[in-house]
Amino acid sequence: MLDGQEYPDAEASPTGVPGGRPAARAGAPRITRTESGPKTRASTRASTGASTRTRPRPPSSRRARAGTGTGTGTGNGTPAGEEPAGEKPAGHALPGGLRDLRVLRDLQGVVAALGRLPAHLWREILISYRFNSNDLWSTVVPASCFVVAAVRNAGLGPFAAAVTVAGAVLYFWLFIYGSSLINQITGVAEDRLNKPFRPLVTGESSMLGAKRRLAAVHVLFPAVGLLLGVVEWALLWQLLFMLHYAWGGHRHWFAKNLLIALGVVSQLAPAWQMVTPLTTPVWHWVLTMAAMTFLIIGVQDLRDVEGDLTLGRRTMPVVLGDLPCRVYFAGSFVVLLPVTHFVMVEPAGFHWWTAAIDAALAGLSLLLAARVLLLRTPAQDHRTQRFVEWWYTFVLATAVVLL
Repeated sequence: MLDGQEYPDAEASPTGVPGGRPAARAGAPRITRTESGPKTRASTRASTGASTRTRPRPPSSRRARAGTGTGTGTGNGTPAGEEPAGEKPAGHALPGGLRDLRVLRDLQGVVAALGRLPAHLWREILISYRFNSNDLWSTVVPASCFVVAAVRNAGLGPFAAAVTVAGAVLYFWLFIYGSSLINQITGVAEDRLNKPFRPLVTGESSMLGAKRRLAAVHVLFPAVGLLLGVVEWALLWQLLFMLHYAWGGHRHWFAKNLLIALGVVSQLAPAWQMVTPLTTPVWHWVLTMAAMTFLIIGVQDLRDVEGDLTLGRRTMPVVLGDLPCRVYFAGSFVVLLPVTHFVMVEPAGFHWWTAAIDAALAGLSLLLAARVLLLRTPAQDHRTQRFVEWWYTFVLATAVVLL
């Protein structure tokens, strides 16, 4: 049944031939035979007196003819609905075209995404700056200065020096980014009181977005450290800031000061090591900076006393009281005068420029002692903390000529 209909008997067939076969075409050669036996059912239906009948063409001929120009066959002797061996039906060209169209649309989507990539990257850089802005002068800038000192000490060429410093800036940006993220994720309530300009308070970043960024930094930071040959220091820093922020080290002044002092070691040691091996004089600098940081880092808590009392944090100003704490910090800055002279300046010999550095460090230390004693409002304490960070940066910048 080629046209999709069934004829159960000859009377129902439009051709008058059992099975629905078409009648012989006019003009086609006729083959006749004489009926010598009893008449058959077919012969009784023929015209009266006819002794001959048209022999139907073989099925293969009919199929070939039906497939030519009618669209019901393949034109090569194969019935409609059947695929010739070794060939695909013409209808398969359309799905292939659709697949090509999908690929083209996918490529257009990729191109569009790549076109938006610079804007996304720039937005992430700005958000990371918002998280890091309060700590750049205590991490990225001074550590990069120490890297420059190591580059000069190692005598690197211009290209190698530029690549090294660029890698160091990326490393220390991620260094403080991870710390800032965990600090602000766990301290939103405190930041609403003490630092309302931070992204999680202002709404520039959601909590979910901050957690995703922290997860990314946890992977990227040690990866960059591995490329720069300082992965052990990267892992140490991650452990320290988790102890500090996530596991409560920041809630008591001694643990906080100790963890930050160890953080100085994990900052300055890789800054030198990513350029050239650490030496004994360099270790003297690193450990001296860590010890001085332990003594004076509590200055940053003078501005946050009200919020720390509300949150139950036992910082040094909260435990010792405001005035005793200020006297202690002023004395610490005075003690720094001989320490910086004998450990850092004197080993470089006596020159006019070493005398100038010595005088500048002494002046900064005395200025800090005076500020912490005399200027006591939260805004003034915030400014004093900025002076501490600039002192820290200046000391490490002098390593470019002293080491």
